[in-house]
Amino acid sequence: MGSVGEQETWQTIAARKQAQRESKIPLEWRIPKDILPSADIKDVQDFPRSSGLFTDRELTITETTATDVVEKIASEEWTSEEVVRAVCKRAAIAQQLINCVTEIHFEEAIARARSLDEYLKKEGTIVGPLHGLPISLKDQFNIAGLDSTIGYVSYIGKPATESSTLVQSLIDAGAVIYVKSNVPATLMMGESINNVFGRTLNPRNRELTTGGSSGGESALVTFRASFLGVGTDIGGSIRHPCSYTGLFGLRPSHGRISYQQVVNTYMGQEAVRSCAGPMCRSAKDVRLFMRSVAARKPWLYDPQCVPLPWREEEEILPEQLCFGFGMGDGKVTPTPPLRRAMEITKAKLVAAGHKIIDYVPHELPEAAEIVFKMWSADAGAEFQRDTDASGEPLHPQLEDWLGHGAKIEKQSVSDTWQNQHQKALLAQKWLERWQATAELTGTGRPIDGLIMPSTPFPAVRHDGGYPWHYGALAPLLDLTTGAFPVTKVDLEKDKVPANWQPISDKDKEVMEYYGKPENHENALVGLAVTGRRLEEEKVTAMLQLISDVVGIDY
Repeated sequence: MGSVGEQETWQTIAARKQAQRESKIPLEWRIPKDILPSADIKDVQDFPRSSGLFTDRELTITETTATDVVEKIASEEWTSEEVVRAVCKRAAIAQQLINCVTEIHFEEAIARARSLDEYLKKEGTIVGPLHGLPISLKDQFNIAGLDSTIGYVSYIGKPATESSTLVQSLIDAGAVIYVKSNVPATLMMGESINNVFGRTLNPRNRELTTGGSSGGESALVTFRASFLGVGTDIGGSIRHPCSYTGLFGLRPSHGRISYQQVVNTYMGQEAVRSCAGPMCRSAKDVRLFMRSVAARKPWLYDPQCVPLPWREEEEILPEQLCFGFGMGDGKVTPTPPLRRAMEITKAKLVAAGHKIIDYVPHELPEAAEIVFKMWSADAGAEFQRDTDASGEPLHPQLEDWLGHGAKIEKQSVSDTWQNQHQKALLAQKWLERWQATAELTGTGRPIDGLIMPSTPFPAVRHDGGYPWHYGALAPLLDLTTGAFPVTKVDLEKDKVPANWQPISDKDKEVMEYYGKPENHENALVGLAVTGRRLEEEKVTAMLQLISDVVGIDY
């Protein structure tokens, strides 16, 4: 500590917080210096297999899906304690290689797992559908006794006095909470970096980002250091990271998953809502999470949750589906890897007997403009307040995003009302257009879902920023949207065609930003499927169908 009357620098406070985190990694899980990959080794995804640090059983356990894990624990083929120890060990290795963890809860998790094993042995039954399953959480979620800094130095040393409602629901369903994951400061950047914990790296190429703001979570899950994580999404923060790291995910509509007692940016801003959802390795795991949480009846504990049980009848899909196919938004087209992922998906769905119609969501640019006005209504005063409290600087990306290179003005009450009215008009226009597709689908119904990228490009290099994305419409109109993996960047197939022509200045900028596939080497490529509001069951079922039909090509 500094001397009496001397205020500590933000750097000193952050360094102490990092040291506390490192002290919670057991010595036996530290990577020996002689096998620690050097900084110039970009791909560390397979380090757990090649390092010799894991037993075959630990590898088998950690590379299993959440759905299979709960089945094996319930049948007593595996114990929760061995599962939790294995995944904690892999999370410890992940932290040392890709810096994705904020709060470590290993000792408490192992003790909890041991007690769950004892309960199963004594009672002959499980406590709930998630019995013994380790689940990781984005840093926003409160765990009693731990900090939730969301990347602000000024939030260090202020541990939560009680857990978020969702966290308690997961625990009541049998889950084991063992770690929290990194985010960008303010939660409002496309890369997970902050002054407290630093930058999270992509394990398949450490020169690339895993996205944001749930980028620490996507890093953990893709590294097989988490079976299932919980992220949040107000503008793409589940969908973008999942697409960058080969994961399944779901951004549900507001009210299906509790957001109560979650640390957040824009507290009280309710025009466009952040929602919590799963990030995982299979479509079945999305269903496991959603169904398990719904079974806890969250509306009895959180007044913002809608009283809507999981509707299994809504999971029964028609024999033939028709998807809208959005190759961009009319202003920016997908770069070659995303275009190829779209064509792979289209070809396989059509071959399986489903229908595809072109449906370019040209409403997206308007949605992005409306959302930006909502987010910047206070001209960044909240961000400045929370960074000024410790003297830390805002990240340059955030400074640029807030001001677009110039100072922005606070909006009046009248300005915000008018902007919210534009949202209502856009929602009406979107619904009418969606309904009108019934005349085009050949199924007698409107399109079942819209398939398109969540960003025009795959995972990008650090500090690259986001010149464009397709993520604003779903949160603005509160549309249920899932993410699914398709392929990976191919250095030969994903070159920009010599005859490519932009459709706008922004399209040209984005393609130049993409550059060449070598800039995104080893990046995984995913897409999104959007349904209507509160269609979590149907979208989850469509994720399963797409997984079965399209598969994963990498």
